Amino acid sequence: MRIKNPFRSLLRILVLRAPIEAQLIVTRRCNLSCGYCTEYDNFSAPIPFELLKERIEALHRLRVVNIALLGGEPLLHPKIDEVVAYANRKAQVSVTTNGFLLSDKVIELLNAAGLGNMQVSIDALYPDGSGYIQKSMKSLVPKLERLQRLAKFDVHVTIVLCEGSKDHFKATLHELRQFGFFVSVNLIHNDRGMVEISGPEYLELWEHHYQKGTPFSFIEYEYGRQLLQGQCPEWKCRAGARFLYVDEFGNVQFCSAQRGRLNKPVTQYTREDLQRHSRTCKGCEEGCSLFCVYRDSLVDNAPFSAIKAMGQALHRGALFRSRHENLIAPKPISISRSRKREVEPV
Repeated sequence: MRIKNPFRSLLRILVLRAPIEAQLIVTRRCNLSCGYCTEYDNFSAPIPFELLKERIEALHRLRVVNIALLGGEPLLHPKIDEVVAYANRKAQVSVTTNGFLLSDKVIELLNAAGLGNMQVSIDALYPDGSGYIQKSMKSLVPKLERLQRLAKFDVHVTIVLCEGSKDHFKATLHELRQFGFFVSVNLIHNDRGMVEISGPEYLELWEHHYQKGTPFSFIEYEYGRQLLQGQCPEWKCRAGARFLYVDEFGNVQFCSAQRGRLNKPVTQYTREDLQRHSRTCKGCEEGCSLFCVYRDSLVDNAPFSAIKAMGQALHRGALFRSRHENLIAPKPISISRSRKREVEPV
């Protein structure tokens, strides 16, 4: 993962207590219709660039460390490179994409715009006949080869672990390793963010990824284990503070799965809002498997655990790694399975 200006990022996170990530919707439209997804449609127009500029300015004012451009499919936005360049002035920028629209021209435009990181969603080795899973490894091999050859930004791949992907999960990880990309694994959740899978079969696959794969992050390892064991660990969600979700209407939401609860325009969002929502429990933490929110919350909830997990990522080469360096051979990780819960800072 490329971290733009790490000293500035640390200042914002540790001293200013700024949001670590803001997910900004640039279009709700998508070129796919995956069966488990609740964040797309096939008709919405892209958000006008001028409106996006206002929303990005508001995020810059809040000192957001990373602005993640999402959809739908963000590459459907006709000015996606200009959006990246505008956001890149005062923050690092990432894009989450299904990868199907990646061409030489698009990659070169994103290179020139200063994109820092790209997350490509790949759910399984093969598509299924029902259309529930459409983002398959075999469909995206040419796109991954193109990224490997041309991208100046860092790339990591996300896989959704679910009933439809579990049979080829290990094979998918093996194939991805040949490209040198790090991988994050999400646990399938319902439309409210609650995990929908558990049991020994899924737990074994989760352990396989962390022991023999190329994990992008170790922060959610223990938490994911507990979810797959049917447990509901206690934690405080810092959405609305460390993590922001800005919908297509320009409103801040707690996250993609809890839309409608906050609904405050990002252009009116203040540091007082950040402080207030950092202190409140959201009431939906139990069983939540939105790891992007969990990771950002852990910086406040359990800072020593977050530091330890980042150290493990450094050991594997997942942080500050040049895109052209070889992956470090996986080594068994040692994370205490009976760790005492840390006292949560106020």
